Amino acid sequence: MKGRDQAVDIAGLDGAWNRSWPECPPEARRLRHRFPERWARFHALPEGKRYATSDAEHTEILRRHHALLENLLGDATVGDGGLVAITCSWSTTGSPTPRDSTVAATTPGAAHWRSDDLATEPGFPSWWHFYVSAMDLRDPALDRLLLCVADDMTDGVILTEPACAWAVHPYDGGVDVFAESIGVRDELVSAYAAWLPSTLQGTNGSDSGS
Repeated sequence: MKGRDQAVDIAGLDGAWNRSWPECPPEARRLRHRFPERWARFHALPEGKRYATSDAEHTEILRRHHALLENLLGDATVGDGGLVAITCSWSTTGSPTPRDSTVAATTPGAAHWRSDDLATEPGFPSWWHFYVSAMDLRDPALDRLLLCVADDMTDGVILTEPACAWAVHPYDGGVDVFAESIGVRDELVSAYAAWLPSTLQGTNGSDSGS
């Protein structure tokens, strides 16, 4: 099944997400606000460079993402359905809208999961429509999606696993990791210290990025 979207148990995912991240939608800013003690931020390129300008830099972006995901997955690193990819569309109503063609091409069979109004100002609805598909680290779709994010062609992507114990938010320039526990977060920070923002804000504060 590698290279194709795999079905996700929507009801199971819904329950797992609500247990791990109660009363919080799958959106990075709200996760950072609600669970700052479990958050770490890592740069995708050396010296905090935001966008790749060579094939080598695209390769480095993928290497860093895969290293973090392998660490979080542990023994479940390889296997169909080891990852759940969450992608988005946006609108001003609660009716799901199609995703942008660029991101839809990376996961064409993704199923609608949930829609949330994430407006920050009264009277200005901002609906996020979340779509999900299952994949694993060897699925070419994963790299296509990660590079789509890295090249600023989509936003709002979350990667997790079926139990939703952790969540990863790649963005153009880096990646936010929401670990299963403070201890796991600290282990990641220690293991990949060279990738942290120079201000160290990636461990408990804000930095540029989505």
